[in-house]
Amino acid sequence: MRKLFVVAGLVATMVMSVLYAGTLAAAAAPRVTIKYAHCCPPDHTYGVYAHTFADKVKENSNGEIVVEVLDGGVMGTEQAIAQKVQLGTVQMGGVTSNNVAQLAPALNVLVMPYLASSPDDLTGEGGLLSSGPYRDELNKRVLAESGSLRVVGGFTNSFRSLFAKDKCISTIDDLKGLKIRAPKNPVMTAMWESWGVSTYPIAWGETFGAIATGVVDSFDSPTDVILNMGFHEHIKYITEATYLPLAAVVVINNDFMNSLSEADQQIILKSAEETDISHAKYVAENGARVREALTSEHGVTFCELKDADVWAEKARGAWPSLYSLVGGGKEWVDETLHYKETGELN
Repeated sequence: MRKLFVVAGLVATMVMSVLYAGTLAAAAAPRVTIKYAHCCPPDHTYGVYAHTFADKVKENSNGEIVVEVLDGGVMGTEQAIAQKVQLGTVQMGGVTSNNVAQLAPALNVLVMPYLASSPDDLTGEGGLLSSGPYRDELNKRVLAESGSLRVVGGFTNSFRSLFAKDKCISTIDDLKGLKIRAPKNPVMTAMWESWGVSTYPIAWGETFGAIATGVVDSFDSPTDVILNMGFHEHIKYITEATYLPLAAVVVINNDFMNSLSEADQQIILKSAEETDISHAKYVAENGARVREALTSEHGVTFCELKDADVWAEKARGAWPSLYSLVGGGKEWVDETLHYKETGELN
């Protein structure tokens, strides 16, 4: 009989333990889970933004909202990610603006060559991607054009640099004969054409293979991709230029956002703004580290662009042909320039 009592007691204890563990698990389960997709590895600038944002949301919601980061382009190309956020298959994404512009052409204003003169024009105080009047207006246009994409954050990865396997690109004439990969974006294509170049519109996820196999021998992107994504195995020459900073937007499906309580929406917006600010500082500090690692550890040569004024004159000369590719046309480009110069909208 005593053994029966002991066994019964053990069973009761085990049952209570299971119930208690279940209660704890239920209490610890988040109220909201958000899938956030992006193109790149966790240690790439896009990944750093995504995981910082996820940490901020967890902190600001006391763990009640969890952001599940989908790294490495597991949801497809950037254009595919933008489409999935538009459809609500994925709730959020951090996507380069030119790859969201297929759904919201107003974003093409951010890829007008030489419109921005420094990363601060995008992410500094009063920058085009910083929280404020301009981004509010940009968001209105993006939402109207896409039907369901809402801009809640923005970041840059510095200016796009020119990369080559076999030679320095020091003058515009050095572009001749190069097989250059560029994003499939009409504004960027027109920019390259103004320099006398026909590009290969290869998806970002296929670029490493295209470089490795010689399908292309040059492309442009912020410099840290060479270090963080292993391109230094093939790219040995980098020319840092100032024609176009990379502009990325953090978009959320608007229906999903509206399904959240006002308090939860504010947590997302607050977390995005905090991440925007900390990430801009990270990018500024990361540039020197990347350059040092590429030169000292991987034998990469940094080249000087000797005729930058020629590149700028030709690219700016193409602006009139680009207005029709920008949602809002010349009026929106002029509005952007006015805000950039004055900090105010017309």
